[in-house]
Amino acid sequence: MPLQNTSSEGFIKEVFTSIQGEGKYVGALQLFVRLSGCSIGCKGCDTDYSFSDSFDLDGISVLSNPITAEKLSYIIYDHIKPNSIHSISITGGEPLLQKDFLKELIFYLKGYGYRIFLETSGFFIDRLNEVGDMVDIISLDFKLGESFGVEFSLDEIGKIKDEIKDKIYVKIVLKDSFDFVVGRKILDGLALLGKTEFYLHFFDNCIKTNKIIMNYFYSNGVDVFYVPQLHKLLEIK
Repeated sequence: MPLQNTSSEGFIKEVFTSIQGEGKYVGALQLFVRLSGCSIGCKGCDTDYSFSDSFDLDGISVLSNPITAEKLSYIIYDHIKPNSIHSISITGGEPLLQKDFLKELIFYLKGYGYRIFLETSGFFIDRLNEVGDMVDIISLDFKLGESFGVEFSLDEIGKIKDEIKDKIYVKIVLKDSFDFVVGRKILDGLALLGKTEFYLHFFDNCIKTNKIIMNYFYSNGVDVFYVPQLHKLLEIK
C-alpha cells in the first residue's frame, strides 16, 4: 500500500477498544483512536485531549508521540483485525485539526480493510469536505450555546458536500432548558443535510427525558431518538 512522498506525523492521546456510547451506533464494539488537540473551547468538556510525549495502545504497550500514520496503522492491524470489530472510531478532541495526518491514517487503515467512523464537530467543514469521501460513517455534533458555550453555524453546515451527506448522522446534547429559536435552528440545520432524524443526549445523562423537547421535534416532522450515554452508565471509556 505505497503512499508516495508522505511523512506526516500525528499526536495521539490514546487507543482503546470499547463500546460506542453515543448516537446511531450505540452498543457497537469499536477501536477508538483519540487524537490530541482541540481549539473549540466547549465549557464543561470532560475529555482529556492534551498533547503528551507518549500514549497507551489498548493497555498492551506505550508508544511515542509523534507517530507516523503508516506505523500506527500497522501496529493497529497487528493488534486487532478488521473482522473482529465494527469499525475504528477516530475521535478527539477534534481530529480534523490534524487533517494531513488524519488523511494518511485513514488511507492506511482503509487499505487494511477497516471501516472508518469519524467523530467531529460542525466547526471545520472545509476540512470535513476533504476527508469525507474517505470515511464510511460521520458522527456530526450540532453543538449548542446553552450546553457548550459555542454553537454550530448554519452557514458552515450549508457548505457540506452533497456527496458525503448520506454518511452523516447528527447527534445533539441538550440541557433541560430549551429555546425554541434554537429548536428552529436545529430543524434548519437538519434540512440542509436532508436529515429527518437525530440522536439526542441530555447533558446530565438523565434517564428522565424532557418530553416537551422531543414532542417539539416530532411535531415538526423530525424523529428524535433519546440515547443515554451508555459508556457513562457502564462506567467504561
